Amino acid sequence: MKRTSWHFTIERGSPLPRIGRGGDGDPIYSPLPEAGCRACRDYYDRAQRYLDRMLPDLPALSDLSAQLPHGAVQKIEAGLGDLFGPKALVTISDADRPRETRSPRIFDPEYVPAIVMMTAPGGSIRFNDSKPRNDKNGKATPPDDRRFLLTFGRRAEQNVRIMRVIFDAPKGQQVHRIHRELAPDYHYDHRRSVLGLKSDNSIVRYGSPAGYSAKGRAAAIAAAGEHFERASKKDSEAVLHIARTRLDFERELRRMFRLADSLHKELVKRRRAEEGNKL
Repeated sequence: MKRTSWHFTIERGSPLPRIGRGGDGDPIYSPLPEAGCRACRDYYDRAQRYLDRMLPDLPALSDLSAQLPHGAVQKIEAGLGDLFGPKALVTISDADRPRETRSPRIFDPEYVPAIVMMTAPGGSIRFNDSKPRNDKNGKATPPDDRRFLLTFGRRAEQNVRIMRVIFDAPKGQQVHRIHRELAPDYHYDHRRSVLGLKSDNSIVRYGSPAGYSAKGRAAAIAAAGEHFERASKKDSEAVLHIARTRLDFERELRRMFRLADSLHKELVKRRRAEEGNKL
């Protein structure tokens, strides 16, 4: 497998100001510029040609425009890979806790443009605190017990954890990280190869899936479509470079995530073949 350069940093020069908050309290940003949308599309067009054996080289994040960081996404850079594959380190601002900083989250490079494109009409990725600051007795929760989990959307039907979007988890199945016993900062990692499924015990206990196991990729794409519709009603010209209609936008997101899935499977297969050849 021919490798492309894997040393890069894509960083926005200045923070992108929020233009408001939706009725659900979710931060709203201006739309992703045309150059950023084109970079995301070009990445997956190259991925398709690579999978069809029409290109010898992998698509690379390092080839993308510096316009790619958008909304809450501040910076994308290369990380040191491990046995689970390469790492794209994505720095995301916490709009709900602006005085606090968050460590970069780890992604497979092939999913990053799709995630950014999901926010293109102005929606945002946000952090959900896994535990309240204080317990029911008013005692402060120890910092080590808090986990800030990435989600997309805010309302109950939109609040989808990003790792469920990446794994395309079915309803009633929880996504967990299989390396949590080996990595102290396991909750930073959103790579497909570290994720697994397990049954949601709430189905047995309550008769129906509760909380985050009820929503997945389809719900996140629908939430992105709602953001597109909102932005289009406000100024249809401002989002024409993203898509002509909400239906077209959601169709494009499904295509991008589908190609990310296929590219990931291909890269895992080739990586295992290379490792086998070394034995």
